Amino acid sequence: MNPSVSTLSPADRVIRSVDLPASAVGTVANGIEDLYTGTLDVIVVRQALDPATMDAAGDRLDHSDGVGWERPNQASPVEDIGMLGTPATPTYKAPTGPALDAYLKDAAWHRAASERIFGPGFDALGEIERTLAKFSGGRPVHLPVSADGRQYEPFTIRRLVDGTQIGLHHDYHYPLPLYKEITPQCDTTTLISWVVTVRGPEGGGELVVYPIPTDEPNPPKMPNGWSWDVDAVEKRYPSARFPTNEGDIFLFASGRCLHRVNRIAGPRARITMGGFLALAKNHERVLFWS
Repeated sequence: MNPSVSTLSPADRVIRSVDLPASAVGTVANGIEDLYTGTLDVIVVRQALDPATMDAAGDRLDHSDGVGWERPNQASPVEDIGMLGTPATPTYKAPTGPALDAYLKDAAWHRAASERIFGPGFDALGEIERTLAKFSGGRPVHLPVSADGRQYEPFTIRRLVDGTQIGLHHDYHYPLPLYKEITPQCDTTTLISWVVTVRGPEGGGELVVYPIPTDEPNPPKMPNGWSWDVDAVEKRYPSARFPTNEGDIFLFASGRCLHRVNRIAGPRARITMGGFLALAKNHERVLFWS
């Protein structure tokens, strides 16, 4: 089911968040469940992954001409994000998300690319599994497997350059055709995003989160009826901003909270590695994908 609408007035709503060093991650050991229940909306842990490894990878990704960035939002220059991997999300190129078979065919891209991106000795998939397990309340953390035995994609890498941003949206993707196999396995109360900063920009790039659910009554939209009116949202609702640096991770209830990424300023790109996760329907494990 979709998250229920808030009964509080916009001015009375707040974003509930914690911002912790990696040494204190044990205080949010059941953080994924806390994001589900609404006890928290955002969790930020600083230097959860080695900053030097992330910084070196970010430098390679930002300056190599042979990376092969896909640009699924090229039709909208301000949201022209570079992608490695096929995202399990709508894009301008695929407004209802990719077809499941095409997505699964591309899901193994990271196996060949990880050493080239992060250098030898860094197991990106293992590091992500171990890091997400720190928030799982002791539940095992798994990649979903399709009906024909193929694994889902563990992460995508995303690059925003000077002048680009990610606009206002929710990440409640369960109704997409791509999710036809995974949705029955999940507690669909919300969807959680997880993002690791690989390279921080000189300016901009902050995550901005608003306490606005998917079923907000009379949402402030533009005349086209589907895009959000940013100015009206900023005037009517509170928000919280979260800048991050190399190695920082944030998890947040992106299926429940409206959010965006501020426009990038300067020659350094914002490069992140991330995806989504959900509690299994029986709450006995955590599934993650991208």
